[in-house]
Amino acid sequence: MNFNNQKKKLKGLGKRLFSKYFGFETGIDIANDVAVLYRRNVVIKNIVFVSNLLYSLVFFVLGFSVSNPTTDWLFAIAALPITYAVGRLQTKLIDLDHHDLTKQQIAMYISSFWIFISAILVYIRIYAIGQNSPFETASYVLIYYALVQISLYQDKRLLSNSFASLIGFVSLIHIGVTYNFFNLGLTWQEFLSNLFIDPSLARQMADLALRTIIFILFYLINFIIVSIGQSIQEERKKELSKRREVQADFTHIVRSLFNVVFQSASGLLEKNHAHRVATLASKIATFYNLDEDLKMEMEKYALIHLRFDEIKDLMMNTDVYDEHTYEIIKEKTELGSRIGKRIQLAQKSNDIIRAHYEGNADEVFIEQMKLIQHEITNQIILLADCYVSLRSLSTYHHPNNHLQTVNIFKQELTPYFDYNLKETFLKYQKEIDVIYHDL
Repeated sequence: MNFNNQKKKLKGLGKRLFSKYFGFETGIDIANDVAVLYRRNVVIKNIVFVSNLLYSLVFFVLGFSVSNPTTDWLFAIAALPITYAVGRLQTKLIDLDHHDLTKQQIAMYISSFWIFISAILVYIRIYAIGQNSPFETASYVLIYYALVQISLYQDKRLLSNSFASLIGFVSLIHIGVTYNFFNLGLTWQEFLSNLFIDPSLARQMADLALRTIIFILFYLINFIIVSIGQSIQEERKKELSKRREVQADFTHIVRSLFNVVFQSASGLLEKNHAHRVATLASKIATFYNLDEDLKMEMEKYALIHLRFDEIKDLMMNTDVYDEHTYEIIKEKTELGSRIGKRIQLAQKSNDIIRAHYEGNADEVFIEQMKLIQHEITNQIILLADCYVSLRSLSTYHHPNNHLQTVNIFKQELTPYFDYNLKETFLKYQKEIDVIYHDL
């Protein structure tokens, strides 16, 4: 069991670390282009740092692998401060202004330039050891890896410009380094004339053409992926903007509705009355032998409408809509819904008593009232509310004493309550009278 817990903790820690350093949508507003670009710059900077460490490791391995390692040790040693310097430069550029699109774009292009130029330099250095070096193929793959890194920006224009630069550099490397055509001692005319005569030269050109075609196809696949991703991102932004407009309108309506409801029900928000009802309801629930968990929930619900001040600022003035913001809005909306229901229950008590005093409580009215929040916990609160209301001064009746209240309950209010709850109230009515006097 402990092993499983430790495993879960380590897994959770790994997810949090990955999200912190390599998560593209961690704590950002995806509708904010600058915020998204800033986060991508940060993540890709971290990827570049890991890549630079990899390149340094490659040079160290080469130092042990070649017959004359001096030069490779120099490359390995020099790679470390260069890696650090590049990381610091990227950090400074990215952190110049988190909210300035131009500065973030500059950081993006500089990072992209370093990504492909470092991959090419590593390839040239490794290829210089020899064409048959076991590292040659792996280092050539780094050029493809560089293009994938740049594609993480999800920017078609950047990817196209990077591809054009890469294809140019790669072609020069193929001509000048990989196949060393400049050292053949041939003019362009001689080269073209020997191309179809010299089998070795023809194989090299075929290999060059194949590498170029594969690289172009790889670029096209990445371009399609980036295009799809960029298109989806734009659609998400549009959808999110629409949702926020609807949300703003909805929260404005809800807030206005809450204000109207609570202003019109201000008499139902009287604190002393609410606390009397809550205390009496708790005692009746004890007499009724209500489950403790239900009783605790009922006690919270009985006073929840006094928390109206917590949802007055339902319209949040913020430019950042992250998960935390949505959680706050969700919590306030849910609280507002429960407060509204609690006021409905208080209004139900008021309507029942008024209808019976005015003689308007016919069968239709009784059935309608019975449908409103008929759960046993709500019935207990309703019973306590009716008792406290009948014993208090009202605009349409004088305060009743305990005996009068019990008689009204027997004659008028029994249809609204569960049979066992009615019997419990009548059984413990003297205790309830004592409790009321102590409030």
